[in-house]
Amino acid sequence: MTARRQGPDRCSGGFSLVELIVTIAILATVLLVASKILIGSNRMERNTAERADVQAAARQTLFLMTSEIRQAGADPSSPPVGIVGIVSADSVRLRVRADLNGNGTIQTAEPSEDVTYSWSDTSGVISRDPGTGAIPLLSGVTSLRVRYFDATNTEITALPLSTTDAARVRSVALSFTSASGSAQPLTLSTRITLRNM
Repeated sequence: MTARRQGPDRCSGGFSLVELIVTIAILATVLLVASKILIGSNRMERNTAERADVQAAARQTLFLMTSEIRQAGADPSSPPVGIVGIVSADSVRLRVRADLNGNGTIQTAEPSEDVTYSWSDTSGVISRDPGTGAIPLLSGVTSLRVRYFDATNTEITALPLSTTDAARVRSVALSFTSASGSAQPLTLSTRITLRNM
């Protein structure tokens, strides 16, 4: 009797070429989906961090501007020496003075008592000039608008403000929009009541 040859044993534990190709295709698909999720997650995290940075810088700028504008015209000298609170003003530039230390003179050494805030639409920067040169406060600003109101809450629209109109100002409305990179624009607005006018 002759022994018959048997075909390959299917129980040997090996994989066929078709099974290997299907497995590789499934793994490649899973890896592609996982990498897209990770890339999307990283992008979202980067955008969130960038937005938080824009918000923090914008809020810090708004806080500084608000506190210095609010003090315009401070004149604690006895008798008062007649400090002019708003020196010059238009829709994108505002210069304020205050005698913060009560010595009867305006100083430009920090903390400055004569400060100019301005915005350049070409550079997109809000600057603060304490009398020694402009220092950038916030970049990526797409718009800034400063409005002025008298004691009856009527807007003073003739800009730049004349000396007479500047003396009538009792509150200042400030609004600016800031954005950076892929962060969505952020608009901050406030109404500042002048304490010393």
